[in-house]
Amino acid sequence: MPLLIGMLCFGLGYFVAPSKPESEPSVPEHTQDMAVENFIQTIQQNTQAQPDNHQVLQQQLKKQKTQVNSVIDQATPEQIDKYLSQAFPDYDLSAIHNKHEFAKRLVGEFVDAKNNPNEAMTGQANVTAQQQYITNNVLPRQIYAGQQLFAHFDTLGKTPNNQQVFVRWSNQATGEVLFFMPQRISANREQNWVSFNPVKGWKVGTYDVKYYQLNDQLVPIAQTSFRIDQIID
Repeated sequence: MPLLIGMLCFGLGYFVAPSKPESEPSVPEHTQDMAVENFIQTIQQNTQAQPDNHQVLQQQLKKQKTQVNSVIDQATPEQIDKYLSQAFPDYDLSAIHNKHEFAKRLVGEFVDAKNNPNEAMTGQANVTAQQQYITNNVLPRQIYAGQQLFAHFDTLGKTPNNQQVFVRWSNQATGEVLFFMPQRISANREQNWVSFNPVKGWKVGTYDVKYYQLNDQLVPIAQTSFRIDQIID
């Protein structure tokens, strides 16, 4: 999960350089950069060796959210740009003008990964088993573990159309983030979709999907929840 690594890098200053009296010298930037690279390699190795490790890291980040946000506030624009580039190397972030604010919104939405039914949305979303969007199409409660599902959303003309969107898929019961990344979509269309299936397969339970504009505030577009009652072998 590349984004997880990128966000944890924001908090790296807290992990490798705890608060010090002002009289003590700060850690040189090149030393911090080396620590970042070593940290990324360690996280990648742990994630490959322990598929569930990313949920543990998510919980660690949640416990240290205040400290992580403080580190983001203190980071230079160059440092923020570097970490965002590491997290999203293949996406255009030019529409994000306040990247400090964007980074903190990422952390907030990542650690509190559950849809709020009272949050105002300008669009609509639903999850189906088909790529083609059909009104009132309902997802079957029985699906294959490795089946690809399609999260359709409609801006209803209330959100500027763009070539990119941010999307989160998460387990509603555990709050575990399954996918949290930008995605490319068809430009100049109000209706779009993003497909997904977990590496470890679907499990019985309820899941949340949420779409955001790829801007400073990660302004939400639409959200939905769906239930899987049975997994077909």
